[in-house]
Amino acid sequence: MNILEMISGPVIGAIIGYGTNYIAVKMLFRPLRPIKIGKYTLPFTPGIIPKRKDKLGHALGEMVGNNLLTKEDIENILLSSQMKNAVLDDILKRDQESKRKVSIENIISDYSNDEQAASGITKLKDNICEKLIDGANKIDIGTVIATEVGKAIKQKVQGTMIGFMVNDQLISSFQGPIAENINEYIEQNGQDIFMPIISDEIDELVSKSPEEVLSDLGFEENQLRNVIEVIYTKFIAEKAESIIKQFDIARIVEKKVDDMDVLEIEKLVLSVMEHELNAVVNLGAVIGLILGLFNLLF
Repeated sequence: MNILEMISGPVIGAIIGYGTNYIAVKMLFRPLRPIKIGKYTLPFTPGIIPKRKDKLGHALGEMVGNNLLTKEDIENILLSSQMKNAVLDDILKRDQESKRKVSIENIISDYSNDEQAASGITKLKDNICEKLIDGANKIDIGTVIATEVGKAIKQKVQGTMIGFMVNDQLISSFQGPIAENINEYIEQNGQDIFMPIISDEIDELVSKSPEEVLSDLGFEENQLRNVIEVIYTKFIAEKAESIIKQFDIARIVEKKVDDMDVLEIEKLVLSVMEHELNAVVNLGAVIGLILGLFNLLF
C-alpha cells in the first residue's frame, strides 16, 4: 500500500465529515424559501429556521413572557433605587423648572393619553359616588334622619297642647315610613344628589399641584418626596401583574421575531454562535479523519 492509498481514506473521510456538517449547519438557515419541482416541494426546503420562524417566535415569546420576565422581575426593576429616584426626580423637577403650576391632572396626562386620563378620573368619581351611596345604606341614614326628626318634633311640642297628642307611639308610627322613603330616595337618586358635589371636588383636587394637596392635608413641602415614594411603591406592588398583562410581553416578542427577516435572524445567531458552529463543522472533519484512520487499521 503506497502513501497515497494510506492517506486517501482519512482525507476523504475528513472531507466528507467536514462537508456533511457544513451542509447541516447551512441547512439551519438555507434555503430561505421552498424549492419546488412542479407541484412538489423538495424536502428540507426552506431551511429549519425559515420554516419554523413562527414557532420559534412563539416559543421565545412564551419563554420571555412567562419565565424570564415575571411579576417579581417587573417589581425589582420598577422599585429599584435608580428607577424610583428617576421617577421622583422627574416629578419634582417638573414643578421646580416650570413657571406654570404642574397639577395632578397635568402629571396624569403626561403618563397617559387624554382619553385614558379622562376615563380614569370619571371612574374615580363613579367609584366614590358608589361608595358614598353604599355608606348611606349601611348606616341606614333614613332611620337616622327619621329618629332625629322625631326627637325634634317631640322637643318642639313639649309643654304644649299638641304635646299631649304627639306621644312616642305616634312618632314611631311615622318614623318607619319616613326612614323607608328616605332610603329608597337615596338609592334611586343618590347618583344625581352626590355626583355634582363629588365631580366638583375631584375637578378641584386634580387641578391642584401635589404640593397644594399635601399642604391641605397638613404635610410640609419637604415631606413631598417621601409621600410620592410611598404612593409609587404601593402602586407598583399592587399593579405589577396587571402591567405585565397590559404589555403582553410574550406577544410583543413573538411579533418582533415574526417581523424579522431570516437574514437578520441568521446574522444574530451567527454573532452569538459562529465560533461554536464552526467548531461543529471542524469536528465533522476530525471525526471523518479518525474513521479513515481506523479503516486503515482494520
